[in-house]
Amino acid sequence: MIDADQLRAARALLDWKTSDLAKKSGITVNAINNIERGVAQGRRDTMEKLQTALEDAGLEFLPDSGLRKKNRIIVTYEGTGANKLLVEDLYNTLKNTGGEILIAHLDEGDSIRNLELDWLREQIIKRKEANITHRLLVKSDDTNLIPPLDTYRCIPKEFFSPYPLYIYGSKLALVSWEPSPRVIIIDDARFAESERKLFNIIWANAKELPHKDK
Repeated sequence: MIDADQLRAARALLDWKTSDLAKKSGITVNAINNIERGVAQGRRDTMEKLQTALEDAGLEFLPDSGLRKKNRIIVTYEGTGANKLLVEDLYNTLKNTGGEILIAHLDEGDSIRNLELDWLREQIIKRKEANITHRLLVKSDDTNLIPPLDTYRCIPKEFFSPYPLYIYGSKLALVSWEPSPRVIIIDDARFAESERKLFNIIWANAKELPHKDK
């Protein structure tokens, strides 16, 4: 968890006013000022919100009050928790701005099997509250679709890949389930925009589903 020294240094590195950090984190200007001056010690949940906002802005916190800008555009998650980390990154990337998540080659059965259904529903509710929407390209015979069905379009089975592609904000994410779960996230707006255009071409020509929810 970050400390007051890192908090002050992080704002300076980003050239943020206290009001900028307050807007991004949901913590009041007065509370941030008190923490930075040492008048008050921030609660754990308060410091975590501040740290998340600063990390989302591209900073990386190091031991012994260290701090630096992230210089890696590629992040890899592996193992049983990889997909949860991806879903959380979808939300964290767009929660302050809203936006759209595009997913190609999605097998909803895999999603349900690899994530607890109740947890997945909670994430969907959080996205709605943050004005995050999504469109999904699925296999034509997928029977695990989650309403509303107008967020889906179908691609023929012969063109379906077992490796889902996610496009959100400035990021691309590639997912592999075998031999063990692996997620690769590329943070580069140029690549994301290129794949977004390709997704939209496919979406425009993909088969629509009946809009009556199951």
